[in-house]
Amino acid sequence: MATFTSKNKIMQQKSYMNWQTSLCLAAFITLMFVLPLFSPLYLKMMGGEMFGFVSSSPQYISLLYNTGSFFGLTFLIFIYDFLILRSIYTTTKRNLYLIGGILLITLLFSTVQLMLYVCIFIPGNAGSFPPDIFGAIVLNNVSLALIVVFVSSIIYLSERRQHLALQYEALKTENMQIRYQALKNQVDPHFLFNTMSILDSLVDEDKQRTHEYIQRFSSVYRYILQTKETVTLDEELRFMDDYFGLLQVRYGECLQFKTEINSAFKNYPVVPLSLQILIENAVKHNIISQQHPLRITVRTTNDCELIVCNNYQPKSMPSAGAGIGLTNLSERYMLKWQKDITIEQTEEEFKVTLPLVFKSTKPV
Repeated sequence: MATFTSKNKIMQQKSYMNWQTSLCLAAFITLMFVLPLFSPLYLKMMGGEMFGFVSSSPQYISLLYNTGSFFGLTFLIFIYDFLILRSIYTTTKRNLYLIGGILLITLLFSTVQLMLYVCIFIPGNAGSFPPDIFGAIVLNNVSLALIVVFVSSIIYLSERRQHLALQYEALKTENMQIRYQALKNQVDPHFLFNTMSILDSLVDEDKQRTHEYIQRFSSVYRYILQTKETVTLDEELRFMDDYFGLLQVRYGECLQFKTEINSAFKNYPVVPLSLQILIENAVKHNIISQQHPLRITVRTTNDCELIVCNNYQPKSMPSAGAGIGLTNLSERYMLKWQKDITIEQTEEEFKVTLPLVFKSTKPV
């Protein structure tokens, strides 16, 4: 359901490529390129004449004609690009439609503009179409069209980039959900079978311990079945108390667990089941006996790190699936925070360091 929601957000993302933006941009470009032509400075530079018009026409007519022509062509091109070509994402196809459509719009608009020019400025030649004037109008409109295409391309590429970024975020979230589900499914099935066996043996021996064991078991699986992408370190540690309590019923004093947690870090987010994966990994791959007890320590550092380490006493026969949990955990941290976990192994110790990422003041 989370993935479906993310994809819907991409589809419903509000686009700036609409008729309102077309209207505003057309008005802005018109103001930039037309009004300066009627300024006193420009008229003085041109000897009191306005470009492209006869001096016998009133200035306000020239202003309306020039402004209307600029605005009309600009608005039409923006509308064509924003509303008709918006859904075409194939680059080659879009470029062909863009070039062909804008050329056609420019030529048709230039023809209409020429008719208006003749009717307004040289009404005596209403039946003729001066080729020199038509050429000037086409050249002017093509230049304007190039400016409009440049502006619209910037908007299109910006929105395309935003769309791809949202798509990437949705895929990243989907990937995290899939990997998280895989990690939940990866919880060792032997743990479930051992839990049932221990529970069966406790039923007739100690009702109080049986009740406590069932409560811990229920809490552990309720936590495993949750759908959060992150939890606080405090939540993860409380889960670990229940999880380790179940393990200790089986291993007794042969399995020892110690925490050294700075309380300032308890609200920092971590990936769910991260500690469970590391503890299960230690239990699965190391010898646990009265002669060789396994000691697991979880501690924080002032460098915003969470360290899980255990004394290294590997089994003579490696367990199947070694390294899968660590690999998945590393990928989840990279996907979520673009930070990797650190794995160190010596002859005496196996240590995994998880980054603690939080927008907060670093504790001292």
